[in-house]
This record gives sequence, C-alpha cells and structure tokens, in this order.
Amino acid sequence: MKKNKILLKNIALLAVIVTIFAACERDFASLDSDVVNSENTTHFNADVVTYPIVTYNKKITPFQSNRLPSNLIGYYDDPIFGSYSANFVGQLSPNIFNPQFGENVVLDSVVLTVPYYSRVTGINDGGGSDYVLDSVYADTPIKLSIYQNNYFLREFDPNSDLNQSQKYYSNGALSESVQINSADLEGQLVYDANFIPSEKQIVLKGFDEDGEPDSTFVAPSMRLHIRDSLHHTYWQQLLFDKEDEPELSNRNNFLNYFRGLYFKAEGISGSGSMAMLNFNSSDANLTVYYTSDRDNTDEDNDGIPDYADVDSNGDNVNDNGTDTDNDGINDTHDVDQTEGIDINNNGIDDTLDSIKGEYTMNFYRNLINLMTNNLISIPDGDDAVGDEKLYLKGGEGYMAVIDLFNGTVEDENGNPEDAFDNFKRVFREQDGENISRKRLINEAYLEFYVDQSTVQGNEPDRVLIYNLSDNTALVDYYIDQSASGTTVNAKIDHLVPLKREDDDPEGDGIKYKIRITEHLKNIFVNDSTNVKLGLSVMSGVGSVNTQALLDDSDANVKAIPNGSLLSYKGTVLFGNNTTNEAKKAKLTIYYTEPEN
Repeated sequence: MKKNKILLKNIALLAVIVTIFAACERDFASLDSDVVNSENTTHFNADVVTYPIVTYNKKITPFQSNRLPSNLIGYYDDPIFGSYSANFVGQLSPNIFNPQFGENVVLDSVVLTVPYYSRVTGINDGGGSDYVLDSVYADTPIKLSIYQNNYFLREFDPNSDLNQSQKYYSNGALSESVQINSADLEGQLVYDANFIPSEKQIVLKGFDEDGEPDSTFVAPSMRLHIRDSLHHTYWQQLLFDKEDEPELSNRNNFLNYFRGLYFKAEGISGSGSMAMLNFNSSDANLTVYYTSDRDNTDEDNDGIPDYADVDSNGDNVNDNGTDTDNDGINDTHDVDQTEGIDINNNGIDDTLDSIKGEYTMNFYRNLINLMTNNLISIPDGDDAVGDEKLYLKGGEGYMAVIDLFNGTVEDENGNPEDAFDNFKRVFREQDGENISRKRLINEAYLEFYVDQSTVQGNEPDRVLIYNLSDNTALVDYYIDQSASGTTVNAKIDHLVPLKREDDDPEGDGIKYKIRITEHLKNIFVNDSTNVKLGLSVMSGVGSVNTQALLDDSDANVKAIPNGSLLSYKGTVLFGNNTTNEAKKAKLTIYYTEPEN
C-alpha cells in the first residue's frame, strides 16, 4: 500500500511537470505568433525611425478652481514669465450647532491652522520630528491679509437645468457673464502681517492628567494667532452673542451668516513665497478658545452650587462624585483636596470655577483659488507649422499642443508621403477587418530639450502629457507601475524625470523624455484616433484629473490637469520649428521587423 502511494505521488508530480512545460510551450508559441509569426526560422531586423510632429504654444485661460485637491497661497516672481499671486477663499462649517458658551464668556485666543504637505526626515533631540516641506517655494515673506468673506458661495448653479454644482473660476468668475466683486471678498480684516512658510514642527506645551508638563507635536502648518488683530468685541458679536440664535443652529444658516475667509497674498518689494496647503484636511480649521463661568444654580439651596455639590438635589445621597472629608463638596472641586486657591472662603477651588471651551470651524466644500496675474504675454502658437520655442508655466500660464505625425516623410522610393499614412502603412497590415502587426514597436518616445539660454533654473522635474480629446492621461501613464502613485518617484518609466547636467539635482536641465509606446500601439492595433496631445508642467504625478476652462471656444484645449494648475514652476523647451536640428522636438520609434 505504501509503495502504491509513492507511485501515485510520482505520477502526479510528473503530470504537473508535463502540464507546466505544455503551458510554457503554448505561451511561447502564442507570443511568437503575436510578435512575428509561428515559424521558428524567422529572423528580425531592429531599426529606428523618426516622425515629424507639430508643437505650438497655448495660453491657459481662467480655469475652474473650486474642488481642487490642494490650494496655493502666495506670491511668486518668475524671472522669465513674470509674477502672479495665488489667493484663496473658503467656507467654514462648525463641528457643533446650537453651542452653549456659558456665562461671562472671555476670549482666550483664535487660532487658524492649515497643514502643509510635508515628509518626516528624522527625529530631533527634543523628541519630535524633523520635516521637509513638499511643494513650497519659500524665499522671502509675503504680506498676508485675511478677511471675513461677505460673498455667499452658493452650492448649486441656479442657471443650470439639472441643479448642477456651481463652478468657480480662477479669475473670480462664476460664468462668462457673472463675476465676484473683489470688495465683497474683503470684509472685516482679521489678520494682517508678513508671513513665510516654515518647515519646523509645531510644539504645543501643556500638562497631562497628573499636572505634569507635556507637549503635543503637530506637523508643519500655517498656524496663525489672529486674536490680536481685532478688538475683542468682534468675536463676541460674531459668535458668543449669537448663542441660541438661528445663525448657529444649523449648517445652512451658518454658511449664509459667516461666509468664510478670504486670504490675500501680496509680494513685498517684488519678491515672496508660494506654498501648497491642504485645506481639505480635517486638521485645517479656525478654532476659538474661550473661558466662561460655570452655572451657579443651587438646587437644594445649601450654598454649594450644583456643579460642586456632592448631593446637588438634597436627598442625602451623594450622587455627584465623592466627598472624602464629608464637607458636602465633591473632591474634584474641594480646595482641601485640590490644594488650589479659595479666595472667597467657600471651600471651592476658584481655579476650577471657569470652563475652558473651544469652538472649531473646519474648511468646507467651496474652497477656491483666485489668481492675480502679471505674466508676460505669449501669443497662441502656429498650429500649422509649429513654434520655435515652447513656454510651459503653471497656473494661468502656458501649455503646449502636440500634433503627432504632422508633416511628410519620404517613402521607399524617395517620394513624399503623409507621415500618418506612412506610419499606418509600414507598421501594420490589414486584410479586410483584420489588422496585424507588420513592424513591432519596441519603444516610442518624445524628447523635449530645455532652452538653457532662456531658462534660469528651478525647472519642474517632470512634465505631463495628456489626451486633449477626452482630457485624460495616456494609457502609458496608467500601466506604468514603476513606483507608487503617491511618491515622488512614481511613473518614471512613462514620464522620465528631467535629465540634468552631470546628474546633479541642482544642475541645468537638459531634456524631458516621455514614453508613449502603448499610446502608439493603440493607434494601429485598435485603430484609435490620432488625437492631439497636451503638454504641461506638473506639481505631482498623481494630479492628472483636469479642470474645465471658462472659455471653451478652442476646439482642442478645454481642460487643464490639476498638477499644472497647482504648479508655480515653468520652463522653456525647443519646439519642432527650431533651427537647432539636434534639439528639435520629434517622435522616435524603435522597432523590429521580420525578414521576408
């Protein structure tokens, strides 16, 4: 019996091995058939071909700037493109409604907190962490003014047929005919000071439950104390006087009553800083800290207020804490137990006579970037022959349009042939509805050389290419698994990082390389349309969703990727119409072809 079991195991193992080899054989046969043909004697020729493209400049007009994944605040003066300011207006919603502030409310402080995007780089001697800020260009301070916004940011567009959400644009427009009046944004001034982002961790000192000194660590944030900018009565009238009033009773009433904050950034002597902030974070809020007197109701008229009375209803049952020394005062408030201060000699710790409270408002829904531009004027380019140089700038800056296979090439007989017709003819064979590969595309890419004589450093590490027909990234982007989509090293096969001189991170930029291999395969394998492509700078490879333009009259460009809109950087590249042949923008295809 034992020998039979061993024999059966060996037979099963042999069957598995045979199955694996058979499967591998089928895989190789299938792959061989897909690449060239099923004959093992086929030989291959490897070669490279270039095709002409047309590239031209396009101005980025005002764009939809609400519901962005992040927001910019600051002032940036680009040595090539000029200056612009990124301002912000956003709604705030409280975390509780119908608040009870108490009696004799006294304001302690008002703190605004908005996190930066940051990464931990190590642990410091104080027990906290060291950070580096992402997407922050901090050079010199800006003048930052924060106002109470008086413009109601409605949720829905009353002019839409389907009750669609209201769109807000970067120039302050709601549509081509409706504009926000800037005076409505600048209501009561609540903060006015010079400001510069800091990468330092915030340390909040306090005490633990045992009264021992304790510290809380907060990641780098814009953290502003804004109480001193106003007379104390502002917050009293805005919040504390509205206790039990309709304005604080529900969200809709509150959003109409307190319409949010407007952040206005201005340069100082022509310089400043720019920062990307996370207003969508749960830690982004405006918090009002206050103290108020406790309720001095004395239900049993024994001279001890109910909050400190161990027997508050006078039924001789201690149901409000413990009373170690049987003096009628619960230990929590008994000065004999707390060793606190009793100024009026009633046995109650006066330091506990008040309530410390806080009223928190988080940023909510309509968070809008508003741009003030003073950029140089670059006209839209020539879509027929292309431009000599391509100007790429984030925000309401500039992008480029790419038209692949635009031009002619020589056929086998030296005669001119339309480039796209040539591509389809020499790379695929068609028999009726069946399309097969004639040449196999191993790699296809675009290269854009940096015009170092114009660019003065601080170029973006990557540029983004996207489909202008449906405003999505190319298929190469989605199948690129070179790294996580949330890291700075993501999508490096498709969007190759800027090559710099001597590979020095601070070196001058040389060129960008963008692989579009799968995009071209789709064109001839799936007979996809040769659509026009967009080229823009980007703040992060994960921000490829697009925002609509206010002016959608251009047939080609109707939306811009978020990553471009949130980037303050810019660069200048050689286009296809440059006289510098070595740096001319073109399409390069490496391929293999079976010998006949």
